[in-house]
Amino acid sequence: MDQKEWRKILQAVSLVTYLGLLMVVSIGIGYFLGSKLDELLTTEPVFMIAGLLVGVAAGFYSVYQVIKGAFDDD
Repeated sequence: MDQKEWRKILQAVSLVTYLGLLMVVSIGIGYFLGSKLDELLTTEPVFMIAGLLVGVAAGFYSVYQVIKGAFDDD
């Protein structure tokens, strides 16, 4: 393999890694903020679940934006 092929492989691996981290961090932030809001308002699972759902939605939206931007460059 030449250097150009390795560069494409590394770019693909870095994009997949970035998307995975983006998803995990978005879900984690939503869960964390929801659980802190539950502690503050003493409502056990309500805001934790809502924060988790918002984190999942934000993660998917962020992944969509990154993929859309990656394919617009080509």
